[in-house]
Amino acid sequence: MSKQDRRSNAFSKKGKETLYVRIIKYLMLALYTYGAVFWGSTALLSLLKGAYADFSPPVWVGVCMGVGEALLIGAMVLAAFRRYIFCLLSSAVGAACFLAASGWFVKTARHEIENRVVPNDLLDLDKRYMYRALPVLAGAVLSLVLAVICAAGYVRKKKKERAEKESRPVKSITDDD
Repeated sequence: MSKQDRRSNAFSKKGKETLYVRIIKYLMLALYTYGAVFWGSTALLSLLKGAYADFSPPVWVGVCMGVGEALLIGAMVLAAFRRYIFCLLSSAVGAACFLAASGWFVKTARHEIENRVVPNDLLDLDKRYMYRALPVLAGAVLSLVLAVICAAGYVRKKKKERAEKESRPVKSITDDD
């Protein structure tokens, strides 16, 4: 085995992730991109432009949506750098903020549908808002799965190190007196 082969093997083993972890991570990133970045930015920009003239959201809705989106983008970056425990923390807080703001939109849309005459194409508006928020919830669950996998690997590694340390010969046996 040449020197180049040893270097490439050492490099590839250091950065390896299992296939299912990569699939879960990419699925989480796709869900956050669709749910938070695309629909969250759309709702946030509409809110800032004043497009919700009939039912103007309170300020906390915009703040929660913006903070949640920023935390979810941070969770995406942390997942890309394989910091799954911190990703879980950012993801949980970001999803809670984002879902609180989305819940206000769902509740308000449901109230408007029940109390006003609306066109037929807007009768399912509350469900559409709800479906737009569900990928964020699914991404948070996938973030939890990644954190559990990471923690289990860490515990397995520590157990292996402890077993290796305990199976070493005692120093008095290895000393040549």
